Amino acid sequence: MKNLFFVIFLLAGVTSLSAQWSIGPKSYLGVIAQAPSSIEVMPMSDYHVYGLEYAGSSPVTSVGFMMYNNIGPTFIQAELLGTAYRLDFLMSGYKKADSGTALYREQYYIVEIPINAGIRISDFKVGVGPVMELMLDRDSQMAEMDDYHDMTRKMDFSFQFMAGYNKGIMHIDIKYINKFSSITDDFRLGHDVLKYSKSANRLMFGIGISF
Repeated sequence: MKNLFFVIFLLAGVTSLSAQWSIGPKSYLGVIAQAPSSIEVMPMSDYHVYGLEYAGSSPVTSVGFMMYNNIGPTFIQAELLGTAYRLDFLMSGYKKADSGTALYREQYYIVEIPINAGIRISDFKVGVGPVMELMLDRDSQMAEMDDYHDMTRKMDFSFQFMAGYNKGIMHIDIKYINKFSSITDDFRLGHDVLKYSKSANRLMFGIGISF
């Protein structure tokens, strides 16, 4: 949480230093841009092969506030957002060859701090920038399993691409967030190796107002 307080303090300081900054509420609705697919498992303990699959996700919701500044033909946009989404996994044959297929859900709650910089063309804007993610909570149904290990990082990073429209106080943005970590990096089952390189990348549509 110290990192969160530092970022809030930094953003507030920047706002006070320049009257050109505007600030206001911002919300997003989006999806995890990764289709369901199987996860390759390399058993390292009892050498029993089981099935594991990424089965989909819930919609992604974000709410918070934005800061915006026009600098000639360029702009800077920073946001502080509370974001929530769920990832679903299907597992079959784990430890028992005759066990059925079970659905496990993992709910994520993060604080998201994206910073965009780019160019303005009339009322349109295009930008890129880093995203810092601070984990608030992660609720996993897999935690019921004896061999489950929570590998969640308190801090993670992504990179985003944004296109938007700004008219007066209104901001309409579409952004694609590319995560650096894999969907399976947050947990481990025993000592098994989960070979899966795909990430929970997000496609988001947002509306905000800055004064």
